Amino acid sequence: MSPLVPILLLLLAAVGLVIVSQRIRFPYPIVLVAFGVGLGLIATYTPNLGLSGAASAFLTPTLFFDVLLPPIVFEAALHIDFRRLRSRLPMVLYLALIGVVFITVFTGALVSYVAAVPIAVALVLAAILAPTDPVVVIGLFRRLRIPKLLSTIVESESLFNDAVGVSLFIVFLTFIQSGNLAVTQGVLQFLWQIGGGLMIGLLAAGGVYLLHRRLNDPAVETALTVVLAFGTSLLANNLIVDGVGASGIVATATAGIAVGTYIMPRAMDPATQQSVNTFWNIVVYAVTSIVFISMGLLIPLSGLLPFIPLILLVFALLFLGRTLFVYGHEPLSILLRRRSAVLPGPWYNTIALAGVRGAIPMVLALSLLASSTPPSAEVTTVVSVVLGVALISIVVNNLTSEWYVKRKFAAEA
Repeated sequence: MSPLVPILLLLLAAVGLVIVSQRIRFPYPIVLVAFGVGLGLIATYTPNLGLSGAASAFLTPTLFFDVLLPPIVFEAALHIDFRRLRSRLPMVLYLALIGVVFITVFTGALVSYVAAVPIAVALVLAAILAPTDPVVVIGLFRRLRIPKLLSTIVESESLFNDAVGVSLFIVFLTFIQSGNLAVTQGVLQFLWQIGGGLMIGLLAAGGVYLLHRRLNDPAVETALTVVLAFGTSLLANNLIVDGVGASGIVATATAGIAVGTYIMPRAMDPATQQSVNTFWNIVVYAVTSIVFISMGLLIPLSGLLPFIPLILLVFALLFLGRTLFVYGHEPLSILLRRRSAVLPGPWYNTIALAGVRGAIPMVLALSLLASSTPPSAEVTTVVSVVLGVALISIVVNNLTSEWYVKRKFAAEA
């Protein structure tokens, strides 16, 4: 059977599920994941169909980070105007940098204390789940009509915070494996991930800008954005310093913001801009549909039952940690005499509810499973809890965010 067959079947199913979600007025990502979970249950009792194997093939770390994630990040970044982002950049950095560290330590320490989980294991688990997931967050905020600046803050956070989470994940995983907590090395790795990603994204975008100035062909210029999106991600991920690559997400996001803010209005005519936007809308629809269904396929409901208390505890602590940190921004701004940085109350509520976890935590957890043969009890615990928290987060955060936004921002829609 051609490898294209399962992809085409998933896309066909996704089209049908769009109609279903519209008819029942239920968030589309939840419908996709539920469909995937249903397929997973069928796969459990009919293993000859090979459904679970197909999902594992779609969401391998290499395929996910090199093929599926770049278009989602790039397309989202195209719609982020850096001039608008710049006015709230301190808030984005507060959430994406300090926030991920705070939530990791807060959740990891309390999970270790309450559930008697070894502290290093608890910190690895928290580092995987602390960042918000761009795949889910961007899809959520595209459906909701909220102030553009608020959307920019939350989407920008989701694009840039994964480098922090991955750096913490590597530090704590190394601690488990070697017994040494290499904080200094972790800080240097993080600086390289962020700085290297920014450098690669800006340099690549600059080169592409010069090419666009000399072109006047929508098809060719659209193809050039494809090279930019995937090329920056591949280059960053494979430019390894001190055992870690630069952040492909940061590189692709930086390039996308540069294209959307500066290159499109200066070097593309209206026909080319429309071609680029239409192309990436189609690609992202196809990719996110495949990712969400595959996520559902990978969640073994029966295997999660023994871990339900720990899953609920971790989910509650993640939400509490994010809520405390988000609401801490207002008194901190007042203390620093920056009252102009304070956001409206409904904005803080929306940001707190937007802490959705999804595909990236699942892929990181499954990479642990692949590297541990046979999987240890600690790895099994981490993977099971991550899958369970991701499932709850996709359902709960989508529903609560949609309910709240429709209630508070209806007048602005």
